[in-house]
Amino acid sequence: MQSIWVTNSVLLWIVVLLNLLLTIALIRRFNRISTHLSAFTDIDVGLEKGSQAPDFQAQTLTGETVTLADYARKAVSFIFISPHCGPCLDKISALNALAPKAKQAGVEIVLVNTDGDKAETAEFVKKHNVTLPILIPSNEHNSFASDYKANATPSYCTLNQDSHVEAAGMFEPGWEKQLTSAWATA
Repeated sequence: MQSIWVTNSVLLWIVVLLNLLLTIALIRRFNRISTHLSAFTDIDVGLEKGSQAPDFQAQTLTGETVTLADYARKAVSFIFISPHCGPCLDKISALNALAPKAKQAGVEIVLVNTDGDKAETAEFVKKHNVTLPILIPSNEHNSFASDYKANATPSYCTLNQDSHVEAAGMFEPGWEKQLTSAWATA
C-alpha cells in the first residue's frame, strides 16, 4: 500500500512538473509572438495634420489622368484600399453610405487602390458595388501610397480646400466618427 502511495505521489509530481514546463513554454512563445505583433502596431500611417499634401498622378477607370491639382479648392478624403484586403471590403458599403453625408459637408470621398491594375480594379468595383470614384496609381512609377504614408490598408487622408492634411490614419474602431469629424474642419 505504501509503494502505491509513493508511486502515485511520484507520478503526480511528474505531471505537475510537466505542466509547469508546458506553461513556461507557452509563456515564452506568447512573448515571442507579441514582440512580432508589436512591429505591426507601430506602423507609421498617415501624414501629419497641417502638412501640405504631396502631388500624385493616378488614373480613373475611364483612363483619365488625375493629379492633386484636380482637387484644388476642394476638400477630399482619400481612402487607401486594396482588393485583397478583407477589412477594406468590409468598409465599402459603409463608405458608399457615407458619400451623401460627405457631399453635404463639401467633401468628396475618393478610393485609392494601392495594389491592383485597371482590370482588377474594374472587377473589384463591379463585384462589390462600389459607387465611389476610384483612382489607380501606376504600380511601377507612382509613389502615391508611400508619399501619403498609406503603409497599411484601409487608411485615409482628408485634405482641406488648400490641400493641407486635416486628418490621416488607420481605420480603427470609431473610424466613421474620426472621418466625419475631419470633414467638419475641412
